[in-house]
Amino acid sequence: MKNNKTHAAALTAAAVAFSSPAWSLSGELLGVDYSLSGLLRVEVAAKTTDEENPYNQRGNLFNGKTVDRDGGLNVGTLLGLNLPLPISVPITDSATRSVEPASNDFNHTQARLESTLQLRFSDNWAATVKVRGIFDATEYDEFDPNQVGSRADGYLYGEPNYFEYDDFYTGGEQNRLEVAGDNYMVDFPSLYVDYQNGPLLVRAGNQQIAWGQALFFRVFDVANGLDLRRHSILDFASEEYADERISSPAVRVSYQFGSSWELDMFAQQFQPSIYGNPNTPYNVIPSQFTVHDRFSQYDEKINSGFRLKGFLGDFGLQFMYTNRYNPDGALRWTASGVNRDVPGLPGTGAILAQTPLEIDPTGVWSAEEWFTYAGMARLDGQEGLNKLITDFPASQLLLARPVPNIDAAKEELDLFFILTGGVGSVLTGNGNGGLRGHLERTYHREDVFGTGFSYIFSGEPGSWTDQLILNFEVSYTPDKTFTPIDLGQEYIVEDEYVTALILEKNQRFSRDFPAAYLVFQWMYRSESDLFGRHLSGMGATVNNTPKGVDGWNGIALAVQQPFPGLVWRADLAVLYDTRGGVFVQPALKWKPSGNWNIEMFYNYMEGDLYGNENENIIQTVDWADEFGLRIAYQF
Repeated sequence: MKNNKTHAAALTAAAVAFSSPAWSLSGELLGVDYSLSGLLRVEVAAKTTDEENPYNQRGNLFNGKTVDRDGGLNVGTLLGLNLPLPISVPITDSATRSVEPASNDFNHTQARLESTLQLRFSDNWAATVKVRGIFDATEYDEFDPNQVGSRADGYLYGEPNYFEYDDFYTGGEQNRLEVAGDNYMVDFPSLYVDYQNGPLLVRAGNQQIAWGQALFFRVFDVANGLDLRRHSILDFASEEYADERISSPAVRVSYQFGSSWELDMFAQQFQPSIYGNPNTPYNVIPSQFTVHDRFSQYDEKINSGFRLKGFLGDFGLQFMYTNRYNPDGALRWTASGVNRDVPGLPGTGAILAQTPLEIDPTGVWSAEEWFTYAGMARLDGQEGLNKLITDFPASQLLLARPVPNIDAAKEELDLFFILTGGVGSVLTGNGNGGLRGHLERTYHREDVFGTGFSYIFSGEPGSWTDQLILNFEVSYTPDKTFTPIDLGQEYIVEDEYVTALILEKNQRFSRDFPAAYLVFQWMYRSESDLFGRHLSGMGATVNNTPKGVDGWNGIALAVQQPFPGLVWRADLAVLYDTRGGVFVQPALKWKPSGNWNIEMFYNYMEGDLYGNENENIIQTVDWADEFGLRIAYQF
């Protein structure tokens, strides 16, 4: 089956000496041709700054920070009266979040073993089996719930678990062909059978489906979600999500019409994206919140789609349609189900269980923390509080009322957090606390329509326009479901357009060096950013609710320059968010012998070049400046 990327040949030419096995075991057994190859690789990423992941307990921005909490109790609310003028009794204290800050040397310390077996039974039948094993050495300052007396509900909310899936009360695997523990996983990225008869190719089994040709950006590449438990999206950009794109059991049929057109169709079991677990190095969902994943309600759902691709003269054309459940899912408040009393206030646990709140020191401690993290998550902290109250009426039994502005929200939130610490906090002014929020992750069916064209320019030999490839892709998703920025029960449902313009070519700068591979890309998204967050949630700060932005624009650049002899190769990848964020990844690959492959790279992130940092995507990961090293032995 074709790679389905117009620049695959260029990438292969530049990288073949770095990616192909030094040797493989091959031969014939019982009439079956076979080939066995693999690699053993050690991967590390060393921190180059003192910043920690702020979305984890030990990287929380408020750890060890004393915050004045200024709550107020409305007398009318307390007495059940509707007074013409609100009378508020101030209740204040100071609190210091009790989790010990981390001081990590590494963000990533993993080893992997991969082996690929290819079988050829006849001219028509073949099979591929790829097994992958990952072990995390966990060389990190890990969170210990016992140090803070945490009893947070849910399987993944105690000590860090790097690979297991949470069905909330028991661990396990979300990926069907995977076995996982707290620091290891073994899966089959490829496990399929091929049948080929002339122009017909049928592939059945666990597989990736990679459509489109964008680096960083995914327009046509909508069949599979991403598995972000390993090195998130911070591996080599030139690998184009090859390790992150999560496989799924599928039947794929490709038919070649003459020499110009190909029809590619698939039907697959729905497999959602897998995010980093709480308190693991690259976790992005703030760990003060508990997620109830509802995947068990969708695990028998089927995605399907087709792509038609071909040429009309000098123009390449493609058309795509996919009917799928969006693998990213959407989040909203859900009842915690946790019956745990506020200290000194018996009976309050039964009420809290009917709300999205849970008493635990790993939760949010202050209004300042609440609004800081709302901005970082691209949410509306004020309306998020209101929806927690109006969508869950039991919260009003705890004297909670909807608020008209951010100042009133801060006063009410700080009152909650003070009371969370118990009567002692109120009387002494030395606050404790912690309120965890509970969310549910649901999945929603959508139709994705896409079209695109390509053109290869013919210029003077050696000029910049000679063999320059232009690709343009656009997709349209009507009635797409997004996470509501207030986490209310009503999702945001809007039509979304996504476009990408790609320019690529091989350019030789010297007779002594092979040609360099160059890429320029531009993407526009009408309703969400690159991470799928709705744009109406952009721009919030600790003192302001989000103002939203119109459209997301990103620019990507990539360069691959092999050295003479193909022993060395220099790479550069850049992702620029036009609202003030940049990710730069220079890399160097060295193949000292046929069996060894050494890759070095640096990830540099800057999320506040200008403007509001909560309006660009880089701010989400700009703590992760790191030096990466991958040493592989191929066999």
